[in-house]
Amino acid sequence: MLKKIAFPLLVATTLVGTLATPSFADDSTFQTICFFPVRVLGCGVGSIVGVPLGMVKDGNRGAIKATKWVAEKLGDENGKYHQVAGAIVGGPFGLVGGAAYGAFDGGWHGLETGYKQPFSKDAFTFKDE
Repeated sequence: MLKKIAFPLLVATTLVGTLATPSFADDSTFQTICFFPVRVLGCGVGSIVGVPLGMVKDGNRGAIKATKWVAEKLGDENGKYHQVAGAIVGGPFGLVGGAAYGAFDGGWHGLETGYKQPFSKDAFTFKDE
């Protein structure tokens, strides 16, 4: 019974959905509609690639910042022994925290750049802010 109702309902939904799309003769609207699936794929691929890149980039930054913070609290930010102690104590926390932040940062960067410029070099790399 459900199979008999599902197919006509799917066809009716498709027909009504096509009526809702703009039917202007403008090239930019037609180009936007046709280019939308490419943008969606670009967002997906950009976010898949962006998450690990963001985790590595921000994890590294977080480890360096945490190491310097602990070394500064120990007395000398540029001291050799202070930085070694900072790397042992603060480095792992900065790495994990930075990687967690980088997962969101990289995913957002991949979605945003993947939509604006799908499959471009900018969608797969990070530029220093």
